[in-house]
Amino acid sequence: MTSSTNTQSIPPSRSQRNICWKLRDEYFECLDNINNSNSGDKLIVDPVSVQDDEKMQKLVKKFNCWKKKEEYEKSCITSWVEYFNKRKQLEIKQRELLNK
Repeated sequence: MTSSTNTQSIPPSRSQRNICWKLRDEYFECLDNINNSNSGDKLIVDPVSVQDDEKMQKLVKKFNCWKKKEEYEKSCITSWVEYFNKRKQLEIKQRELLNK
């Protein structure tokens, strides 16, 4: 068993959760800033697309969000990152539907 496996099985403390949420919010805010600056291009950057799309990764790096992404992913347990990313993606899609 690796040390990351051991820490993954221990529930995060209150302070660890607060750090995770703070870094998540900073990363998502950075992505929102990209979205606001690209509103004319109809290109929406969400955390799930960043994982899968090279073009999105370059854009995130260009806007200096990559370090925030790495910090967020290091500070939060993997299942939380996946959950938060999918929730953010859903929120963006819902906002798009409401704005049509």
